[in-house]
Amino acid sequence: MKHYRNYIFTLVAIVLIAACGTQKNAVSIDETADFQPQKFLKQVVAPVGKSLPCITSKLKFSAEIGAQNISVGGQLKMKRDEVIRIQLMALGIVEAGRLEFTPDYVLMMDRINKQYVRVPYDQVDFLRKSGINFWTLQSLFLNELFEPGRQQPDLNDFKAVRQGDAVVISLQADKLSYEWQADPRTARISQTAVDHREAQLTWDYRDFKNVEKWQLPSDMEVNVKTAKKQLKVGFQLSSFSTDNDWETLTTVSSKYKQVSVDDILRRLMSL
Repeated sequence: MKHYRNYIFTLVAIVLIAACGTQKNAVSIDETADFQPQKFLKQVVAPVGKSLPCITSKLKFSAEIGAQNISVGGQLKMKRDEVIRIQLMALGIVEAGRLEFTPDYVLMMDRINKQYVRVPYDQVDFLRKSGINFWTLQSLFLNELFEPGRQQPDLNDFKAVRQGDAVVISLQADKLSYEWQADPRTARISQTAVDHREAQLTWDYRDFKNVEKWQLPSDMEVNVKTAKKQLKVGFQLSSFSTDNDWETLTTVSSKYKQVSVDDILRRLMSL
């Protein structure tokens, strides 16, 4: 049962963190020139996100889990290398739930019932086995390449092949297969796919917007499939800002009660 709870928590947590966006500026690649894989990979992983260390946006979150559908508004706040935060609002005015990722732990809060759970990454079975940590999640967030177990990817471990109107980038890591579809003109990733023997995840990025000369996707769709479940999550972002005048890490009040992951998920899904 503990393994099952960890697995379900991981799937929900991974899809929720998709809400920020790429910070990649457009680059120009000569389509008539011979394709150079390593040169292209360097374009994709260029750390331009550091030029936008803070990002906030309004968020419209939707999810389909089996026959259950939810749609709720909220906010996304991110400080590069420090925190990824999603706040879910009840009736559009009251914060009802919070999901916060840091380099050391994941925090989930039920604001209405004053409950929370704080989980270190190494105590979540699926995350530990697949090598997923904060840096991997941040890369998914920012439309970047990632390599499990590394803060920065080693480009020698990736393969890049030009296929028609896209560049397909692939990586094999233990029992997982990773594949990215990238635009050969801009080096922006349009889809990330992770294939595990127990689950498959695809993450699509659309409708890029200019934010201080960088490009951020304002529309994302994430699909997770397992043998028994299918989960679809949508994120629509608007009103981007680079405001950094907000508390970086959440301090949990002594009035909050620590509960199980299952309890928090049931509360958040009932918004």
